[in-house]
Amino acid sequence: MCRPVPAVNTKLVLLGTAGGPLPSPVRSGIAHAVVVGERVHLIDCGSGVTRQLRRAKILRDLHQVYLTHLHSDHDCEYFNLFLLGWPILQWNPPVNVFGPGPAGGLAGLPPDLDGEAPFPVVCPDQPTPGLIESTRLQFAAHAYDINVRLRDSGRQDLRDLVVPHEIAVPTGAGATGPEQVAPPMSPVVISEDDDVRVTAVLVQHAPVFPAFAFRFDTDGGSIVISGDTAPCANLITLATGADILVHEVFDDSADVHWTPGDDHRRRERRQREHLVNSHTPVSAIAKVAALAGVSRLVLTHFVPGEDVLPDEHWLQRIGPDFDGEVVVGRDLAELTL
Repeated sequence: MCRPVPAVNTKLVLLGTAGGPLPSPVRSGIAHAVVVGERVHLIDCGSGVTRQLRRAKILRDLHQVYLTHLHSDHDCEYFNLFLLGWPILQWNPPVNVFGPGPAGGLAGLPPDLDGEAPFPVVCPDQPTPGLIESTRLQFAAHAYDINVRLRDSGRQDLRDLVVPHEIAVPTGAGATGPEQVAPPMSPVVISEDDDVRVTAVLVQHAPVFPAFAFRFDTDGGSIVISGDTAPCANLITLATGADILVHEVFDDSADVHWTPGDDHRRRERRQREHLVNSHTPVSAIAKVAALAGVSRLVLTHFVPGEDVLPDEHWLQRIGPDFDGEVVVGRDLAELTL
């Protein structure tokens, strides 16, 4: 009698749970791994991701990389992952990297503010490059180190290891930065093999465009990574019925009010407006999880990120809308399906 072939084991590893570009003294930068069998699918590359992959003992199993968007706290160690992990990763098959394409040039950037001096523009000929051009420029920036190590250490050519792919935004969706960043859409397939199917949708992280959430469906279950987003219908569609939803949060329990025209706090005011418009407050996360009908909700990308608030702080502010399991994310925590 033939025995049934067991499903490939799937687990989630929270490599880093800090939100924001300023490195946290107690959490690594945002990064998560969906491990399917012996293949590691890495989502985002925040600060310290290469070290965290080594600490979790899964660096050598890196299979594919997915970047939700090109904010620095999500992609700052994308190229360093390969540059620093080169001695181990050089023996891997080529690693496919999936991420955003160009954002649309100057028209894709937030406009200048009325009554203020124009913002400076870095690289005006190409101010909003996508993943492919960003990768090419990273190779150019590190050409000396790469060339020396190829000759001095006998390493395999690093260029053969990294294969970037830009995720196509559905034509006709009406999506464009910096405002219409997440019109309604159905999930699109990004990658698929015998063990895992990866789909994506645009999410509401204006003015950043494109910004994606990803879903990983395996024989053992499904995991959704929200990326950075305000409450978003596309994300709920993607996450419907998932076993695990990993979702960003910010603490909205202590709102701050500024006096209009207070130039001294203008920057803080803009930062607060960005949080409110482009991220999900912890007080709203239960409704998102309930509408999606997920089994487990995992909180991550904590803001503020300078200090660690106790788990109870986050749990007490979630509210009663979601009756499933809630996990306050911690670096290197593992969850199995």
